[in-house]
Amino acid sequence: MGIIKQLFKKFYENPGQDTPTPTCPTVSPALPVSSVTAIPVKKSIKTVKKKVKAKIKVSKMKSNTKVECAVIGGEMEDALSRSPSPDIEVWHMDTDPIPIEIGDIEKVVLNKNESLEEISVNKLSTKLNGTVVTPKKNPSKERMSKEQRFLTALHTTNPFKTIPSRKELPLIIPESISSCLRPSLFPRVPPYLRFIGHEDCTPLKVPAPIQKHLKWKLTTITPLVVKKTLTNSGFRLVKSECDTSECPQEETVEWIGIWGKHMKSIMFRAIKDGQKMNHFPGTFQIGRKDRLWRNLHKLCTKYGVKEFGIMPKTYVLPHDLKMLKHDWEKYAANNERWIIKPPASARGTGIKVVSRWTQIPKKRPVVVQRYVSKPYLINGSKFDMRLYVLVTSVHPLRIYLYKDGLARFASVKYNDELTSLNDRYMHLTNYSINRLSKNYTPNEDFASCEGHKWTLQTLFQYLKTEKDVDTEALWDSMKDLVIKTIISGEASISSLTKANITSRYNCYELFGIDVLLDEDLKPWLLEVNISPSLHSASPLDIHVKGPLVSTVLNIAQFQVPNKTNLEMLVKDKPHQLAGLPYDGRLYTVYLSKEERDKHIIYTNMDDRDLYLRDILSTLTPDDVRHLVQAEDELTQGGAMERVFPTRDTHRYLPYLAGPRYYNRLFDAWETRYGHNRTAGIELLRNLCDIGYHLEVPPVPLKRAAAELSALDRCRMTWMRRRRPYRSASQRAPSARRARACRSRRRPRSRRAPSAGAAASPPT
Repeated sequence: MGIIKQLFKKFYENPGQDTPTPTCPTVSPALPVSSVTAIPVKKSIKTVKKKVKAKIKVSKMKSNTKVECAVIGGEMEDALSRSPSPDIEVWHMDTDPIPIEIGDIEKVVLNKNESLEEISVNKLSTKLNGTVVTPKKNPSKERMSKEQRFLTALHTTNPFKTIPSRKELPLIIPESISSCLRPSLFPRVPPYLRFIGHEDCTPLKVPAPIQKHLKWKLTTITPLVVKKTLTNSGFRLVKSECDTSECPQEETVEWIGIWGKHMKSIMFRAIKDGQKMNHFPGTFQIGRKDRLWRNLHKLCTKYGVKEFGIMPKTYVLPHDLKMLKHDWEKYAANNERWIIKPPASARGTGIKVVSRWTQIPKKRPVVVQRYVSKPYLINGSKFDMRLYVLVTSVHPLRIYLYKDGLARFASVKYNDELTSLNDRYMHLTNYSINRLSKNYTPNEDFASCEGHKWTLQTLFQYLKTEKDVDTEALWDSMKDLVIKTIISGEASISSLTKANITSRYNCYELFGIDVLLDEDLKPWLLEVNISPSLHSASPLDIHVKGPLVSTVLNIAQFQVPNKTNLEMLVKDKPHQLAGLPYDGRLYTVYLSKEERDKHIIYTNMDDRDLYLRDILSTLTPDDVRHLVQAEDELTQGGAMERVFPTRDTHRYLPYLAGPRYYNRLFDAWETRYGHNRTAGIELLRNLCDIGYHLEVPPVPLKRAAAELSALDRCRMTWMRRRRPYRSASQRAPSARRARACRSRRRPRSRRAPSAGAAASPPT
């Protein structure tokens, strides 16, 4: 902690940092702390210029695909994992550097009054190069001390300048497979599989070597619209002998995607590298009504009802029975209505509205909630809205909200009389309930305001034109509700994901959030569905859910399996497709020492202005990998709007369980490049072009061994078979059998002689 305090002291006491233009810190945050503190700080001492000869040794390093060149030399290796600063060319350090004359030195001086927006994209490549160090003609006789090499690397904004450019041909996708692939925005990043809508008549033409491995595992709940989308996109639907959620260790089919039900968190460890599932571990924390209320109540207690009072007051029985009794008596004079719900059910099962205390189950686990007795009505009927929310990452948190959805109406006109509480068709808006009503009218036209089911776009158009409602403000309030709902379970989901997932590629999840409007147009959260129904029974459902499925799968970013035979695709030059398949290095969760040091420094910063100014000054390879994935996702948004992170969502960061490094990184990225993504994308392209994002640390063996042992224990638990039936004697414990054997070996005790019998003499 003393080192961190010294670093904070340098940040706060550094003069000349009041300018709005972001500058680099006095000590590079990506440098190892031990390396930084090893340099003595010199005061004002006159230095004498000396000509120092540098010795640079170039050797070959092997990588997965080619031979790379790197500079080997003491502390210079630490500089190879630092990225260039996008804002400044020369870092002014507190330490007085030893003057070095090595050839010609090119310096680029930026005008102090020049704003960040005035820097053109063309200058980024120049700034990326930084200070150029040109060795002398005879490098064999040049020598350099460790301190001089360290300071040279420290003042070089681009440590890769001394590395020869990698003579690797760019990935050229042949026309035969270009129709089924979507290229990445960045070089040296594998392309993504393309998904088309279920209504397209012409399926994608996928080459046989790729289609051979495009296997999608079917489950009992895989929706029909998902099956059609996958079939049109070239996937093969396969089945296995067992369900993944029941016995993943016995999986025999090598699938790359699955749309199934939620599993226990420990079962996610069986997901292999290169596979994707439509759930995160621990999302039951918001999927169950009791857990959802507990999480929201904690935040409501901490930050106030004004911020997190988004759900009607809820009581989890039997734990909150006394509290419910107290509040029941308080609201009894107003004839308060209450709604009873099972904690983990869906489709309106077990839901009823009550008004008498005798109707409350006292011992059965249920959720009792205050009933919104004055809802917003359209044509005299109550309705709710189904919002579709996609989460592609939990740490960092990335949330997408579908711009369309469903408005579901009750089939009987609403009234608040106590005698009508038993009418489920009046008070409940679930489609599975109201479709059984004789008054239910289906809506075949997605653009019409008729029937008991509308699209969300049609509803907003009706509210704007007919009711003069500010739909933009209403949409913003619904986005606020969605973000706070996901944040309420973020801590548990993040910790369980970290414990059970070893690749950021494995998980994504689509939620169905039900929202009700009261008479003041305030949205109220009703529940969260972790497996929302995608059943399409009408043209209206197909219009909403068809594009939803294809958009979700495109944002999830599936890649070509790494078992694909590239020689079958291009027989002449298969090496040109070396970057085509999935590359697990892009999704690793392991950090190098420098990356961990940077995480510690910027996680402990209390001032937002500090990390906004400096966190992007030195991008690490891990930072680049996260930003590349997010930018590629954003290009496939389409009907999905990314509501977190944005330029304005930094106000939600204090609501998280603790400061998250990646959320702060994306906050700074969106603040700087949110309105000018071209400059940020160009910076990432330059870094990916030199392979900076592929610099990954080795996998720690100890942690891997622990995970394997835990997985083996999981497999042993699930593979335990039922023991055959044994008789009562076989079921007897060994100790009991041993005592029985000893008793049989003992001589029987003699009975006492009768009164008339003579006593026998002792033997």
